[in-house]
Amino acid sequence: MFEEQPRNISAPSSHDILNDLLVAVIVCTEQEIVYYNQSFKDFTAIGGKQVPLSLEDLYKSVVPEDLALVETFRKKVFSDGQFPDKIEFRIQPSSAEIKWCKLSLNKLDGEQGQEKQATLILEDITREKTATGEQAWTDNLFKTVFRISQDFMILSRLPATDIVSVNPTFLNLFGLRRDQVIGKATHELGVWAEPMLVQRFIEELKMSSFISDVPASVRVRGGVMRHINLSAQKLEQGGDEYLLLIGRDITDELTQAQELKRSRDSADLANRAKSEFLANMSHELRTPLNAILGFAEILRDEIFGPIGSDRYKDYASDIYNSGSHLLEIINDILDLSKVEAGRMDTQIRWIEPQEAIESCLSFIHQRALQGGLVLTSDIDEDMELEADERLFKQICLNLMSNAVKFTEPGGEVSVRLKPSASGGAILCVQDTGIGMTPEELKIAKRPFGQIDNALSRSQEGSGLGLPLVSSFAERLKATFVIDSTPGQGTRVSIMFPPDKVRAPQGSTNESDEI
Repeated sequence: MFEEQPRNISAPSSHDILNDLLVAVIVCTEQEIVYYNQSFKDFTAIGGKQVPLSLEDLYKSVVPEDLALVETFRKKVFSDGQFPDKIEFRIQPSSAEIKWCKLSLNKLDGEQGQEKQATLILEDITREKTATGEQAWTDNLFKTVFRISQDFMILSRLPATDIVSVNPTFLNLFGLRRDQVIGKATHELGVWAEPMLVQRFIEELKMSSFISDVPASVRVRGGVMRHINLSAQKLEQGGDEYLLLIGRDITDELTQAQELKRSRDSADLANRAKSEFLANMSHELRTPLNAILGFAEILRDEIFGPIGSDRYKDYASDIYNSGSHLLEIINDILDLSKVEAGRMDTQIRWIEPQEAIESCLSFIHQRALQGGLVLTSDIDEDMELEADERLFKQICLNLMSNAVKFTEPGGEVSVRLKPSASGGAILCVQDTGIGMTPEELKIAKRPFGQIDNALSRSQEGSGLGLPLVSSFAERLKATFVIDSTPGQGTRVSIMFPPDKVRAPQGSTNESDEI
């Protein structure tokens, strides 16, 4: 039970040579271990002790399920019975991981009537067993995937492409039995719209072992043509080469995509037709309306002399005001229709925005006074913008009109144009009006969307102000941002990028928040 000779049994004369071996060697009688080399000590290290080691210690390290196998092997060796050349079992030294061992008899010494000694070789086969187990698991996984996959699979031998196996999906899709397929060449199945497709795969796989997402057509059960995405993988096993074809039916996906495209094209066409109709109708309506406004203005101002009763003047004034309001709505519809139809013409050039803002302020000033509002402005006079002046004016006028319209008497409306910290510019129109909730904001951003509250119901409008501002800002490559709080007011910011702004050298940029 230790390394040197403990009794009248001679130790091996090759002690040093055995210690240098990488395999574990033990010499034992039926009852005890007489000798073991350094590799055996390193391999077992049972319970942290390396010497001395008894058979009882070794048995304790054997996994219980394998203990009977080891004991049977030992008894048969020393009883001159029939025993296998080797056995494989597991040990678990201390708390270490389980190791796989292969135990084989190298030599059996001892005369008749004498105690016999057996020289045993113990090899560590953990790595081989693990690899074998992983390979078996991988093989089973492949078989499972092959069997349950919704993609059809064909495994054929190269170079003749005679079929070795197909999965159930293939048989169901093509309405074939396994005995009608196995052994046939893949191109002989009669399912391919392009008979030379498989041969083309084989040629391409000479350059690359994998090909994916190749469109193809096949003839399935009932002769129906289906569209598939085909992938191919070249495999090697035991010196032989195989071809794995995987096909996914994408017919329904293609049909849905085509239907979606047709629906989208139809919607675009209908929307374009609607926009063109509105644009044409708006133009036709404006022509007679301008005449009505002109005559109403003549009657109201009595340009060709008095018309008699003051009531006629009031009627003429009502006609003019109503016509003006109608003209504003028609102009908004016309502008929105042009934007949607892609017919909005722009003349982008460098403009002086303060002049455009001041003209809008002059137009809106009287309305603010009548509403009992304070109108303030803070405009950078040295800034230039690259924009369409008409669209810029409409943006300013729409924002100011909305702010005045939805701010109650005693409130304030402010207009600012300042450089931003990023080198651009920000046009900001802010009021202390009724404000909007997030849900109301969503409605207001939609064409013809109008908020249903006490103040908004008392105001006339088409509900196109904010959608037009958003469309015009996008046309000018600017960003439209709106913040609103019920009862506190609304702030709308139009942010122009740096390449749309030109300012004198040395000007100081402010924060993006104004």
